Amino acid sequence: MVIKRSRINSDKYFLSQPIDSDIYIRVDNVTRFSKQLKTFGFDDNVESGACVLPCVFNKYANKNAEMFFTVNKNLPKEEYVQTRYWTRTQWAGRGETEQVTDIVYITKLRYHRDYFSPYSVSFTYVKNGEEDYIISDKILNTKENKEKLLNTANMVLGLFGECSIVGQNNEGIKQVRLDWDILPPGEYPWDRISSTLSRVCENKNRTTKELMLRNCEEIHNLSPDFVAYGRAGFNGYVVFGFTKKNLYVLESYLPDNATYIFDNNWEELSKLTKAQILTGDLCKVRLIHSKSWSNQIKKVIGGK
Repeated sequence: MVIKRSRINSDKYFLSQPIDSDIYIRVDNVTRFSKQLKTFGFDDNVESGACVLPCVFNKYANKNAEMFFTVNKNLPKEEYVQTRYWTRTQWAGRGETEQVTDIVYITKLRYHRDYFSPYSVSFTYVKNGEEDYIISDKILNTKENKEKLLNTANMVLGLFGECSIVGQNNEGIKQVRLDWDILPPGEYPWDRISSTLSRVCENKNRTTKELMLRNCEEIHNLSPDFVAYGRAGFNGYVVFGFTKKNLYVLESYLPDNATYIFDNNWEELSKLTKAQILTGDLCKVRLIHSKSWSNQIKKVIGGK
């Protein structure tokens, strides 16, 4: 079934496939959509089998790539810590004042939030003779997956304006995941890394940018020997590896995020979905961005 709309609200479109069967979201003849493909996360010279987590280009893509939440106003308000990059005036002694700019942590109240893991549906580009298309990971057609199916379809419809619901099996396609750009082994000066991170954060607010740069500089000062930058739906993430200690530190500019430290090898870590990473169940340590973050990261990396 081909759907030509900008959005759907009903799961009736998935009834073309049997309940409890694997179904896929697909867009055919994607050479018509060169601009949209790039927005989606595929390069101009994409090769068959390339697999990406889509970029965050609409609200549905955001739910697919990042944790999301609902607000429950029936529960009492809770404390949370807001991070700010703040310039303020403070006493310097002997009647003098001085301006200080640094990162501060402010405790506030807000309604309770229930957080949910991202749907983490990746898409693969396939070219077979004259035929070319993109196709999603398989999603089980169940009532429990209704929101996941609707979100995936609407993510695609919002960009391409059409998609198909198919039962085609894509397991015979040899996939090459393109989630990370890995730098060649060696030492990289902070100036080079900070320049790249500044470009990644160029559209973010000052607090987000400065917190990302500060955290990454502190990690870099611990002498990692491996660096990888996230692509497409992993954009905004950077991994610093300490291969002799088998530790990999994942940092991000995203709000309400944390630093994740894994003791997997890179081959295992690079295969994890965004949901598997952000739930925190598979990491060695999850460090909340707080006043004690700096001491904690030094203790974990330096203490092994």
